[in-house]
Amino acid sequence: MKSSVAAVLLTVASSASTTLAFQSPMNKNHVKYYAPKAVSPFALKQHHVSQTGKSKLATTTTELHSIAPAAALSAVGSPLGSIAVLAFVILVHEAGHFIAARSFGIEVEEFSVGVGPRIVGVRRSLVDSEYVYDRIDDGAEKERQNQNDNAIEFSLRAIPLGGYVRFPENYNRTLAFEQEDSARRARNKARQLRIENSNALEKVLESMAAYSFIFNVLSLGLLKKWQSKRVEDQLREAEEEVSLVTQATTVAKKPWWNALPFGKGDSGTADTTSDESLSTLELLKSAKAPAVEYDANPDLLQNRPAFQRAVVLSGGVIFNILLAFACYFGELTVGRGLPEPIFNPGVVVSQTVSNDSPAYGILKKGDVILGVNEVSSISSSKRGIWGSQEQISNVISTIRETQNGEDVKLTIVHGIDSATDVVSVSPKRNMDGQASIGVMLGPNYVKTEMVRASNVVDAVSKAGAAVYDITSATAGSITKLLVGVLFGKGLPAGASMSGPIGVVKAGADVVSSSDLAAVVAFAASISVNLAVINSLPLPALDGGQLVFVLAEAVAGRKIDQQIQESINAAALTLLLFVSIGTAIGDVRSIF
Repeated sequence: MKSSVAAVLLTVASSASTTLAFQSPMNKNHVKYYAPKAVSPFALKQHHVSQTGKSKLATTTTELHSIAPAAALSAVGSPLGSIAVLAFVILVHEAGHFIAARSFGIEVEEFSVGVGPRIVGVRRSLVDSEYVYDRIDDGAEKERQNQNDNAIEFSLRAIPLGGYVRFPENYNRTLAFEQEDSARRARNKARQLRIENSNALEKVLESMAAYSFIFNVLSLGLLKKWQSKRVEDQLREAEEEVSLVTQATTVAKKPWWNALPFGKGDSGTADTTSDESLSTLELLKSAKAPAVEYDANPDLLQNRPAFQRAVVLSGGVIFNILLAFACYFGELTVGRGLPEPIFNPGVVVSQTVSNDSPAYGILKKGDVILGVNEVSSISSSKRGIWGSQEQISNVISTIRETQNGEDVKLTIVHGIDSATDVVSVSPKRNMDGQASIGVMLGPNYVKTEMVRASNVVDAVSKAGAAVYDITSATAGSITKLLVGVLFGKGLPAGASMSGPIGVVKAGADVVSSSDLAAVVAFAASISVNLAVINSLPLPALDGGQLVFVLAEAVAGRKIDQQIQESINAAALTLLLFVSIGTAIGDVRSIF
């Protein structure tokens, strides 16, 4: 059992934050600020800085600071540095699961950083009350069988965008698979026997129930229920037939002289009939789902109380939150402080309007949009970068809701001393069929202030506030994404999909800046994203497994473990396909 296989997806799904260069139209000085972006479980990358969903990393003239550690990462190569940061965040996540499990005395088989082929591994065994460390040789197939059952493997694997903690199985998976395969073959033979004595309609329904999951769903389970009833009737009839044959054989007991060499009898037919009936009955009984024998070892995770299992499942999320807190706390105390950008209300036209844009001749670079349709619909209750991003999203959403033939009225300011003006723009439909006015939008940035902590208590308070802000923003964007996908509304305004390649590329842009503050903020953002995504109550994620644990605690009984594993496997496969799709999108965006 892998408690954190989803960590592979989480990093893949976590969109890297970007280093943005904010330029106020009133003040031409550029200041770099690392703005962590909230992401979705399917690699949603928020690009609120434009209407088209594309953002650009601008160069800056003022660096916050640059020191040797970050420069060293850049020297090795910014993509490798980005991967190293991601691998470290995953390491912390898996350490949370591992430490929580071992603190309860729960057995662990392997702690792995990365997925795929093992590059190097060490096995720790307890021998004569002392820990012994041996290098793992994957070529020795029987090596693991000769090791202490309490041995733990520590592995570094080829693909660093994932990791897991593997716990021992509580049943023989190979034996269970073989038994289920044998039962499946028996069920197919039993179904053929039913079909032989069925009419045309029953034959069609049998095939639909056996091979079509869709028909079973469309019939609301009635088709499967009908088939189950036929299986029960078939078994009952076979038992009755065996009983009747047995009685008939007993009544027609052969006389004693039939046992003589010259004796004659005619019971061979009855014996053959009895054997066939018994064979059919045995076949039908073997078609039943085999009972799985579970190990009652109290040191296995599956056999621990619900509270302990919940703590182990939550360990990764808790450690990721603590890592983000430590990053912010360090910058507030040891570093030069956390950069806090200051924004004025409104959003800015950040680039020159093209000739073919609906807003050409109406808007120009540097204009500040204060309202849409004579209503200040772009206000936000959030502060800082989060509030500014929400304002941009509100503008985009309002424009997209414009009906064909309608104009959008924008309340704008052309300059510092200019009075507000109301202009009308006729949106056009873009390639996605969405209304657009064809301009790039950015935050109304004013300046950046470096926030420092006056004492430890102040540092704890401010670091906690920073973690809360990014966590709530991440959770909010994920909620919007899920609501949009589930109800067919599509991605939120100004959002696009990104996968593993996009994550590494964005991280490489941060690492290449040689700015330690930006690298630390990148790590904190990814760590929070990992925590929030893992907390989602989706199968294959930590949150989904936690739902099963809570359901068992409420119901007071175990949920079938094989059903859980089937659900998790199906969800994991779906998430992998989504991740592959976003990776393809990343490649297209690069080229």
